[in-house]
Amino acid sequence: MKQQVVNLFLYRWRYPIGYGILILVFLIAATTASLYAPGGLTQTEINNLAYTQSIADGTLPVSNIPLHLLQLASVSLLGVSIFSIKLPAVVISAVAAIALFLLLKRWFKTNVALLTMLIMTASGQFIFLAQNATSHILFAAYSALILLFASLILQKAKGQLIWKIGLAVSVGLSLYTPYFVYINLGLLAVALIHPYPRHHLFKKSQRKNWTIAALVLLAVISPLLYLCFQNPELISILLGVYAASFDIPGNLKLLLQSYFWVEPIVANSRILPLLDFSAAAIIILGFIVLFSDRYRARTYMIVAWLLLTLPILFLQPNLTTIALVPVFILLAMGLERLLREWYKLFPKNPYARAVGLVLIVGLIGAMVFSGIDRYTHGYRHLPEAAYQFNSDLRLLKRELRARPAKTHLIVTDDEKPLYDMLSRFDKFDLSVGTSPRRSDFDTANVIVTKQANSSVPAKGWTLQRIVTNDNFMTGDRLYLYKVD
Repeated sequence: MKQQVVNLFLYRWRYPIGYGILILVFLIAATTASLYAPGGLTQTEINNLAYTQSIADGTLPVSNIPLHLLQLASVSLLGVSIFSIKLPAVVISAVAAIALFLLLKRWFKTNVALLTMLIMTASGQFIFLAQNATSHILFAAYSALILLFASLILQKAKGQLIWKIGLAVSVGLSLYTPYFVYINLGLLAVALIHPYPRHHLFKKSQRKNWTIAALVLLAVISPLLYLCFQNPELISILLGVYAASFDIPGNLKLLLQSYFWVEPIVANSRILPLLDFSAAAIIILGFIVLFSDRYRARTYMIVAWLLLTLPILFLQPNLTTIALVPVFILLAMGLERLLREWYKLFPKNPYARAVGLVLIVGLIGAMVFSGIDRYTHGYRHLPEAAYQFNSDLRLLKRELRARPAKTHLIVTDDEKPLYDMLSRFDKFDLSVGTSPRRSDFDTANVIVTKQANSSVPAKGWTLQRIVTNDNFMTGDRLYLYKVD
C-alpha cells in the first residue's frame, strides 16, 4: 500500500524541524555577528559608549535608554570587550525576531512564518543589526512589538489587559527613540480611521483596560516629558530635526543602492545592497498582493507604516531599519502567494504539492546560506568594509595581560569613550588621556594608538614594539613606548 504524504516522517515533523532550523540559523548568525564578522567596533558604536557611561555617572541619557542600560549591565558583569559591548544588540535582536515570528504566525500560516524568518535571520541587514551596538536594532524591536501587541488586541487573544499594557510599554519606550513619534501617531490615525480597531478602541467594556494602559504609558514617558520640559532642545532631537539631510538626490541614490544595487558597495559601515535579488523580487510581489487585500486592518497598518517611513528615509536614508518589519511582512505576503499559486495548480495531487514545497525550501535554503556566506566574507575580506571596524580593544587587552605594570594609554578624542570604559570597568592598572605631555601621567610605560601616534614627541620616547593586526594597509595599531 502506498504511503500517504501526510504520514511521511519529514512531512509530519516539518514544523518542529523548521523551528529547530530557525533557531540554529539565528544562533549561527548571532555568533558570527558578535564574535567573528566584522569583529570590531564602528565609530558610531564607540560614540554611543559615552552615553552608556553617563548612566554610571548618574546622568540618564534621553534617547535609546534600554540599549544603554543593557550595555551598562553587560560591561559591568562581563568586563569590557567587543562581545560584551555588542551583546545587548544580540539580545534585543532576539526579542525582535521572536516578536516578529509570533506576529507572522498570527497573520500567516506557520509554514509562511517559518520561511520568512529563515530568510530574515540570514539576511545581511538583520545579521548586521544583531551585532551593531547602536539604536538601529531598537527600531526593529519596537516595530515588531507594537504590531504584535496591536494584533493580539484586535484579534481578542486571551489576556487583553496584559497585551494592552505591553502595547503601552512598547509605545512609551519607543518614544525615547528619534522618529518613532511619527510612526505611533500614524498607527493611532489608522486605529481611528478603520472601523474595526476604532470600535474596539471605544468599546465600553474595554474602557477600564485602556485606562490602566494609558496610566502605564504615562508612567513610562513621564521622565521623558520632564526632561523635555527642562530642555526643549530634546524635542528636536527626538523629532529627528538635527539628523535630517536635505540632499534629496544623494539620499535617493543611497536608498536605491540599499535595495536595488548590483555591485556591492560600502556606505556608513554597511555593505549594500541589504537584500539579494531573490528576496527583493518576493517583496515586490508582496507589495502587489498588499493592494488586493486592502480592506483588512493589517493592510492599513502596513500601508500607513510605509507611507510614514518614506519621508523619513528620504531625509535620513541610513534608517532603513525603521522599515525592516514592514518589508519582511511584505516578504511573507509574497511567499504566501507563491505557495498558494503552486497549490492551486495541483489541488488534489499531494506529490506535486510536496515537490513544490521542496522547490521552495531549496530556494529558501540557497538564500539562507548565501546570505550568511555573503555577510561573513564581505565584512571580513572586503577592504572598504573591514577598515570601518576597530578591533584594537582586543589587542590592547592582550598587551595589558602580558605586562601588568601600570600603563598610560594615549588616544584621540574619538577613541576615548571606548578606553575610558575599559579603564573604568576592567581591573587593569590603566589611565587614559589624549595628551603626550609627561606631566599628565606618572608611569614610564605608555601605549599609543595609531591615530594618536602623530602627537608623540621625538625626544625622550623610546619605541619598544609595534602591535599589529591582520589588515594589509593599516596593520600597525598600537605603539609601546618607554618614556624617560
